[in-house]
Amino acid sequence: MNFLLCGKKGAPAVLLIHGEAMSAESCYEDIARALGRKYRVIMACLDGHDPYSDSLFESLTGCCERIEKYIRKRFGGRLWAISGFSLGGTVALELVKRGNIKVSRLHLDAPLCHSPGLKAIPYTLMFTKGAEFIKKGHKLPDIVVEKVYGKGNAGMQKLFYKDIDMHSVENLCTEMYSYKLSPRLERCRVPVELWCGSEEKGSKQSARGLEQYIPKMRVRVFKGFGHGQILRAHKRAYVRELKAFLA
Repeated sequence: MNFLLCGKKGAPAVLLIHGEAMSAESCYEDIARALGRKYRVIMACLDGHDPYSDSLFESLTGCCERIEKYIRKRFGGRLWAISGFSLGGTVALELVKRGNIKVSRLHLDAPLCHSPGLKAIPYTLMFTKGAEFIKKGHKLPDIVVEKVYGKGNAGMQKLFYKDIDMHSVENLCTEMYSYKLSPRLERCRVPVELWCGSEEKGSKQSARGLEQYIPKMRVRVFKGFGHGQILRAHKRAYVRELKAFLA
């Protein structure tokens, strides 16, 4: 796992963790540069999604261990904030639950931490088949993408990391669709914000479940938006709102 750095050296450190089947740069490059005017920004290239090394996404635990090792070595085990999108939000939650690094702010953009139960198998099949189709150079119909990511959000397909190994795709589906929230999250005492679009069901269900453990968490539902749509298509507004929370 590699880490990309930008921004002011010595400034408060903000870790950005990208979503599933995309690269750190396709997800966060513009956001990182904007935040870098005030913060030291770290972009984690998750295993299996790293264009700078040959790696396989195996588990959330493995990703957390490598992130923790890096943060302890380079930043003394302390961060000002973690911001994670989708799978990255789930990784961020796991880092906070583990408690091996210190964080002062936690920002979750559409995290997936609600097990779909019996729907896990068809969801996994749908995601893996879609990934195979894109890796072969095809484009999924907009109506199919919008069914998953929300109406008007077909552009999410452009962020797909085509070099991802199918074993990584299968493993991340297993991890996401079986993830269970832990009572250890009740120890979280830092400000937490969770964002999601009104057109995505999974993240809203995740928010309801997470509120049981972090009751002071602020949930913001952006009307008319799908999964990752604010991050992808409204970056100036995204940066403005994220900066307000980090401050």
